[in-house]
Amino acid sequence: MRRGRGAAGAGAGALLGGVLAPLTEHLGSSLTDGAAGQPWVAWSLFVLLCVLGGVLGTFFPSSGGTTADAPPPLAPGPTEPVTGATTTSLRPPRIERRLRGREAELERLTALLRDPAEKFAVVCGVGGVGKTTLAAAVAARAEAEGWSVFWTRWRDPGTTADDMVRVALACGMPEESVRAARSGHDSLPDAVWRYLAGRRKWLVVLDNADETERLGDASEPVAHYRGWVRPDGRGLLLVTSRDTSAQTWGPAADILRLDPLDTASGGRVLLDSAPGAGSHEEAMALAGRLGGLPLALQAASRYVGAATSRHRDFAAYREALDREAELLVGTDPSEARDPAVARTFLRHTWELSLDQLDSEGLPLARPLLRQLALYGPAAIPPVLVTPRLMTTAVGRSVSAGEVDRALAALERFGLLGTESEVPGSVLLHPLVREMSALALRSDSGADLDRCVRARADALATAVTGLPEGLPGWPTARLLAQHAPLLLSAPRTVPLTEAAAVVDRLGDVLGDSGDYALQRVVRQAVLARREHELGPDHPDTLLSRNHVANSVLSLGHHTQALAAHRTVLAARERVLGPRHPDTLVSRNNVGFVCELLGDYEEAQALHEHTLADRLTVLGPDHRHTLVSRQNLANSIDGRGDHLLAVSLHREVLADRLRLLGPDHRDTLASRSHVAESLSRCGEHARALELHGQVLADRTRVMGPDHPYTLLSGHQLARALSDAGDHAGAADRYEQVLAQRRRVLGPDHPDTRATEQGLALCQTERAARDRSAAASRGIGRRGRVRTRR
Repeated sequence: MRRGRGAAGAGAGALLGGVLAPLTEHLGSSLTDGAAGQPWVAWSLFVLLCVLGGVLGTFFPSSGGTTADAPPPLAPGPTEPVTGATTTSLRPPRIERRLRGREAELERLTALLRDPAEKFAVVCGVGGVGKTTLAAAVAARAEAEGWSVFWTRWRDPGTTADDMVRVALACGMPEESVRAARSGHDSLPDAVWRYLAGRRKWLVVLDNADETERLGDASEPVAHYRGWVRPDGRGLLLVTSRDTSAQTWGPAADILRLDPLDTASGGRVLLDSAPGAGSHEEAMALAGRLGGLPLALQAASRYVGAATSRHRDFAAYREALDREAELLVGTDPSEARDPAVARTFLRHTWELSLDQLDSEGLPLARPLLRQLALYGPAAIPPVLVTPRLMTTAVGRSVSAGEVDRALAALERFGLLGTESEVPGSVLLHPLVREMSALALRSDSGADLDRCVRARADALATAVTGLPEGLPGWPTARLLAQHAPLLLSAPRTVPLTEAAAVVDRLGDVLGDSGDYALQRVVRQAVLARREHELGPDHPDTLLSRNHVANSVLSLGHHTQALAAHRTVLAARERVLGPRHPDTLVSRNNVGFVCELLGDYEEAQALHEHTLADRLTVLGPDHRHTLVSRQNLANSIDGRGDHLLAVSLHREVLADRLRLLGPDHRDTLASRSHVAESLSRCGEHARALELHGQVLADRTRVMGPDHPYTLLSGHQLARALSDAGDHAGAADRYEQVLAQRRRVLGPDHPDTRATEQGLALCQTERAARDRSAAASRGIGRRGRVRTRR
């Protein structure tokens, strides 16, 4: 949607609060699969329009394919993290068993929680030593004592910034402070930590922060305390990491280095899970043999507790370790605090489990675990764990039943977990993944090449086979964590094929409204194409267009305009002025000009593009219809609302004929007709249309899709335009709650809904005051008559 219609005749009631940002569309190919996007208007323009007396807007898609309108969620940029649709829960994990051997550490951290004394906590140690479990125990105790607890997991700087902003907002930080920081008036980390410094009784856990070189501010080390790790605040920041260096964390860190459990505590851990597997002395002996590493103890206890295991007691399991794990012979278990030794213990602990599964007639478990380790460090959806995958990986026919039994066996022995976002997804512990991948690479090169080919085939098949629409979107989000791996295996998958698959995934992510992940995968393709093909290759220019569209959808209008102008100039030089790709770029430049309120240049560009598309592509091509719609929007922006209604109705008729009633382009046209009708003062008809589009988008896209929320916002504004301020306020409040949850409180569309609600409430209050004053005059008049 656009702001700043700037035309007379809109009507005093047609105060259009909110930015109805259009979807950034995707070009799957230079012609038939392309689409451009539509984002929202800059905050500064919004304020300007409010000063002028109203927030006016309409939205419209740009050319290049799908043309549905929606408010895309902001993605974390290098210095501009946001809360968006891809954010995860901040709830801490629940520990399933009693904490053993960490009582002193738990008390120390609890004391620090109650009195941070300008310190933060670092729980560090080798992988598998139980850092996350201890942090979860602290979180559980804090929650029981009334603290506000927030759990974040390190993935990258943008995600951590996003999570920390959400923490501060949940603690009551004013959204205006966040917006001010993001607009450049303040440092975002400074603003967040300043606010947290004034709040009490909070605990923030930053788990698995192992990439300490990326934790600071830009290139600065953590110990300068300018990034997201700081000792500020009256609550406690607790970091878990493999980095045990005091130099890394600085003088304000209270560093608690976890050593492996002592044999007595380790024995109790084993007995907790397998109480019938032996005496306490035997459990202690096995715990000592495993070096006291909790992850190894968990794997061992799961093994001996299984009804089919060969070694069903602690003593037999310990003997098996001595006999079958040759690398362990002669190793002192007390050295398990050394990362290399710890990995040795852990690897051979679960190798025994894999040997057991071999003996149970489940030989697929070992190659399946190693194959899964080749995916990214994220949940793996079931479409990537198939009989076809394992048939390619092991070089023989594998059935679905074999895969299911192997997965169940690996879960039974604690070698993988499950993830609930997509039913059937699995998740590897980071250390299990790391060691399994190393084990695979230590095998013959032919096996590794075969597994890499199997991964590539599975990724390509999964992306191309995604269901249309809403059913495929959750899986697409998980695939985004793995699909870019295709680009890193040029010997296995040619760049042309790999880029086509990842671009296709970007299209689906855009359809789902997840523009944060879309931008990530598109940038991965662009980087690879620039490296392999050079900056002026048509495929590289296609990727630059894709990334510019994603930037546009994320609300960075000035940056997007500059990028699109650059791509347009390059395409005119390389491809010629009337090539379909050049026409896409010219359309996109016009579209961003329109978003920024330059309707005159926008109309000229759209007229030029439409004329060329009619000649090159024909009247029924989707790109041509997009140009017709964008031209109608430009005309509407310049004040000719009656002509705009007519043009939008013509586009709608053609889209109904060519695409059907439920296509997102068709729904977009219906929305545009309703918007233009509102500007013409036909409020009843506009309300009816907006209500229909909202119902259809809810059915087709789901209640939380950005397009659906856009329709809810439009309906609220239409109610206000029609004078139903009470109904409009109710609808605004509903949409505001949804947008805060789905898009985040700092998203431009969330701010637009806030402004629309405020304006509606102001008008409602003014009307109530006027009505009350009229009633008062009437009453006084009647009293005087009685006298």
